[in-house]
Amino acid sequence: MQIVVDTNILVSFFRENPVRFIIITSQSLNLELYSPEHCWQELLNIKPSISKYSKLPLEQIDSIFEKLKGILIIIPDEYSKSFESEAKSLIHDKDIPIFALALKLKCPIWSNEPRFKEQSSVKIFNTMELKEFLKII
Repeated sequence: MQIVVDTNILVSFFRENPVRFIIITSQSLNLELYSPEHCWQELLNIKPSISKYSKLPLEQIDSIFEKLKGILIIIPDEYSKSFESEAKSLIHDKDIPIFALALKLKCPIWSNEPRFKEQSSVKIFNTMELKEFLKII
């Protein structure tokens, strides 16, 4: 299953939790994890905050970034540009590239952001729902 991964999920990858397990085992779970380039850049820009959040040194953060980059399929924002106006009708902020990519790929979004569920055009899984869907205990 293809799924677009929100930045808040990617930040959670830097701590030991169910998000990390799902991402690391995504291939065996038949998940293809997509992220718009915009989200990847956002993540790179907040490395010091991620280090503080995860309580890991920046050197280790860099190593984890490399691991994550090997798992994610990072898509240039231009790929889904034609879906931005439709995405803007669903959400009105920096998350437009996430919705535009999901609309382009015709797939759900994985996010723990409650306001994403205020629309009904794109299926949204939070982590608990994705665990249940994938039958992960």
